[in-house]
Amino acid sequence: MMNTNPPLKLRNAWRGCVGLTVLYALTGCITPTPPDQQTLTRQALAEVTLPATWTFARTAGEFDAAALGFSLPAELEALIREAQANNPDLRIAAQRVAQSRSAAKAAGASLLPTVAIGGQINESVVPSSTLKLNGAGLIANWEIDIWAKTRSAKAASLEMTQSAELDRLYARQSIAAAVVKAWLTAAEAGRQTQLMKDMVALAEKQLALIEFGQKVGRNTQQDVVINQITLKSYQNQLMQSEQALNSSRRALEVLVGRYPAAEVAVASSLPDEPAPLPAGLPSELAERRPDLKAAESRFRAAFYNVAVARKARLPSISLQAGIGYVDESLLALKESLDNPVSGATGSLLLPLFTNGGITSQIEIRTSQQEEAAVAYARTMLNALNEIEGSLYADQVLAERYKLLNAQLADQQKLVDLQQAQLKIGKGDRYQLQQQQLALTSSEVSLLRIRNERLIQRVNLHLALGGVYPGTAEPAPTNEAAAEAPPAG
Repeated sequence: MMNTNPPLKLRNAWRGCVGLTVLYALTGCITPTPPDQQTLTRQALAEVTLPATWTFARTAGEFDAAALGFSLPAELEALIREAQANNPDLRIAAQRVAQSRSAAKAAGASLLPTVAIGGQINESVVPSSTLKLNGAGLIANWEIDIWAKTRSAKAASLEMTQSAELDRLYARQSIAAAVVKAWLTAAEAGRQTQLMKDMVALAEKQLALIEFGQKVGRNTQQDVVINQITLKSYQNQLMQSEQALNSSRRALEVLVGRYPAAEVAVASSLPDEPAPLPAGLPSELAERRPDLKAAESRFRAAFYNVAVARKARLPSISLQAGIGYVDESLLALKESLDNPVSGATGSLLLPLFTNGGITSQIEIRTSQQEEAAVAYARTMLNALNEIEGSLYADQVLAERYKLLNAQLADQQKLVDLQQAQLKIGKGDRYQLQQQQLALTSSEVSLLRIRNERLIQRVNLHLALGGVYPGTAEPAPTNEAAAEAPPAG
C-alpha cells in the first residue's frame, strides 16, 4: 500500500500557513459597512443645505404617490398598460435586469466548491522524467473566502442588480408619464385644429363680406387683398395644427409600441383643471424616487468593489480533493495500488510583488466610488431642480390660466354686445366676426395654458416619485444587505 500521510516537513509548513492565515484574518476580514442614505446625502451634498420644506410649494400635506390631481380616462390607462408591455426601452431595461441577476449569480459562484471530471491517457513512447498515468476521476477545487473577498464582490453585483431593477421601475414610470403627456398633446392639437377650422370659416365669411362691399363701392381692392392675406394666415395655422396632431399621434403610437400611422384615437377635449397637489417634504424624496435609490445602490456597489480591490493584497487559500481510478498495469511498482485512490491538498498564495497592479486597482476602484458619490449628488440636484421648477411653473401657470380665463370672459361679453347691437340694426356683421375671431384666438391661448398646466402636473408628479396606472410591479428587494460580508 502507498503511504498517503504527508511528510513531517510538509505538515509543519501547512501548520505555518494556517497560523499566518489566522494572523491575517484578525485584520483582513474587517469589512466596513457602506454609509446609509442620509450619510451619503450629507457627504455627497456637503455644500448644499436641504430646506425643511419646498421653496415654491403652497399646498401642505403628505404626498400621495397615486394622486395625480386629475382623472385619467379608461382609454388612456389602456394605452399606459400597452406601453408597459410593448415599449422597446422598457424591454431593453428588462434585459439589463436579467443580465445583472446573472452577473450576481456568477460573482458568488466561487463561494462553493467546483467539481470537475477528467482523465488522462498516456501512450507516448518517448521517455519522460514525469510519471504519467492512465486513469480518470473527480476533482473538487475550493478557494476559501476567508477574507470575504468573494462575498464583497457578490454584494457589489447584487447592488448593481438592485440599481438595474430601480432603473427599470423609474423607466416604467417615465414611459407612463410620457404616454400621458403625448396623449394630452394630441388632445390639445385635436381641439386646436377644430378651433382653427372655426377661424378659417370666420375669415372666409369676412372675405366674402369685403368682396361684396367692393362690388357695391363700400370697400376697395386693398381691403380685399388684406382679408385674403388674413385668410391665408389662418389656413396656414390650420395646417400647422393638423401637422401637430399627426406628429403627436405618431409619437404616442411609438411610445405604446405601435406602427406610427397616426391612427390612435385621442380625446376631443382636455381633462378638468388639476386639483392642488401636496408635495411632501424634501427629506422624503430619496425614499420615493427610484432613480435616486438606483444611484445610491451604484454607490454601494462601488464601495464593495473598493473592498474587493483591497483584499487582493491578502493571501488566497485553496483546497483541492480528488478521487479516481488509476490503471496500474502500466506501472512497475513494488507495492500494489488500491483503487479508488484519493487525496487532498491545500495551498496558500500571498502576493509579494505585483509591480503596482494591486495598488492601481485600489486607486481605480476608489476613484469609481468617488465618481458614484458625485453621480448621486448630480441625480439629487437634478431631482430637486425638477421639483422646484415644476412647483413654480404650476403656480405661474395657474395665475396665467386665471388671467386668460378672465380675458376670455371679457371677450365673450364683447361678442354678446356686438350681437345685441346687430339685432337692433346698429351693429356691423364684419365687426361681429372680428370679435368672434378674437374670442376664438383667446380660446386657443387658454387651451395652450390648460395643457401646459396638465403637462407640468405630470412632470411634478413624476419628479416627486409618483406612480401611474399600469406601472405597478414588485418592489426591488435589496439582497445585498443579506449577502454583505460581516463587519469583522
